[in-house]
Amino acid sequence: MSTYTEFFERAQTEFLSGLKQAQELNLKTLAAATELLSATPALDVTKVSPSTFPGPTELVERTFAFTSELLETRKAYAIKLAEFATEAQKQFVDTAKRVAEAAKN
Repeated sequence: MSTYTEFFERAQTEFLSGLKQAQELNLKTLAAATELLSATPALDVTKVSPSTFPGPTELVERTFAFTSELLETRKAYAIKLAEFATEAQKQFVDTAKRVAEAAKN
């Protein structure tokens, strides 16, 4: 059986590992955004015409498509968080029962 010290050391290690992964992902995202922005084509304003840009209907469709994807992504994340919370709650209850039983003995 592990000690509380081992438990907290493991929890700290897991937390730091997750933090490092999140930071690395953030750096990769910033690098990708920088690369995307640097690849933005130059716009020759002398050749701009209404047909160069998407029409209002297409803009609405693209905006709603993106928003739908964003909401689906957030929904999937929220469901995973809820599942995690449910499992964590079950484990907490089980642990509390074990601690209570150990305290009786």
